[in-house]
Amino acid sequence: MINRWIASIIGGMTHDQKNAGILVALVLIAGLVYQSAWAAQYLAGRFRNKLLVNRNLDGFARSADSSYGGDFAAYVSFLRTSIPDQATVLIPPHPASGYPVNDLFLMQYFLFPRQIETCPSDCRVRIAEPGTFILAQQDFPSAELVPASKYLVIFAAPLGLYIPGK
Repeated sequence: MINRWIASIIGGMTHDQKNAGILVALVLIAGLVYQSAWAAQYLAGRFRNKLLVNRNLDGFARSADSSYGGDFAAYVSFLRTSIPDQATVLIPPHPASGYPVNDLFLMQYFLFPRQIETCPSDCRVRIAEPGTFILAQQDFPSAELVPASKYLVIFAAPLGLYIPGK
């Protein structure tokens, strides 16, 4: 059926039209081969670089790097080394830093086994709790809400971490 259809199309063409059609097909095939080879080379290089860079990272840092980039992976590693496993962590109620630090479920994954909490409205009580670590970003938490017993460790502007004093 398809062979008859193709034969009827080709049969109704002149010799010049057939040659032009073959030439267009060859140009399209050559372009496809060129683009495929370039894409394979580019992706192989990116994969090789990611593989070499990430081979010494733990699973959480690799996930953060592949999902949100190297800066976020470094921030997650900073948080994981700065916050004890049994600690409670307060995350911002809204995004402001360009990273998803306000996403409760995502931060539960990256900071497991730590207890992650958020405060959608009044954070005053939770911020004042003596053992709570607080993820800091540009406008969270307000300076007047943070007790003097907590000190700020800046990771990279605007990200940081309020650590309870000892």
